[in-house]
Amino acid sequence: MKKPGKKVWHAANLVLPLWEAGRMVHAARYAAEKNAERLRRLWPEAARGKTETLSFEEAVAASGHSRDSLMLRYLLAKRIWLAMFVAAVSLVILLPVGTLLAAPPGAGVLLIRMLSLMFMISAFAGMLFVCAMKNQFHLWQLVRQELGSFAQWRATGTWLKELFSWRAPF
Repeated sequence: MKKPGKKVWHAANLVLPLWEAGRMVHAARYAAEKNAERLRRLWPEAARGKTETLSFEEAVAASGHSRDSLMLRYLLAKRIWLAMFVAAVSLVILLPVGTLLAAPPGAGVLLIRMLSLMFMISAFAGMLFVCAMKNQFHLWQLVRQELGSFAQWRATGTWLKELFSWRAPF
């Protein structure tokens, strides 16, 4: 016989996405622990102030690739991230339409789960957008042939247009 707590958990899990929320909390806690560990490793070096800034040519040479191969690599990665972003956003847009067309009247549980899934896919799409943005920032640095900051890139005013551009900037 099941414990009363498990019965309540299973009954509540029919209405609320408790299992999915638990997995998200577990993943967020794991990511926070890893980020804290990275910060602890980086903090002593930052406190000493011995950070050596590389020139653009030194940074490209340190990567072990030529400037052109890095540009092609970042362009391909950006295109892949953008394609996945478009697929995720399309799914977020089509999911409620399909659910509302297929759901019988009074399917509240299904609608709540659909909203939960939309939220998770939207968060995933946001991560994909950030990955595409990172690759476009590196492309911008390679095209200008200088190590500009993220704030400088955004100050150009064309960063969003460049981000969604499929063509090669070179």
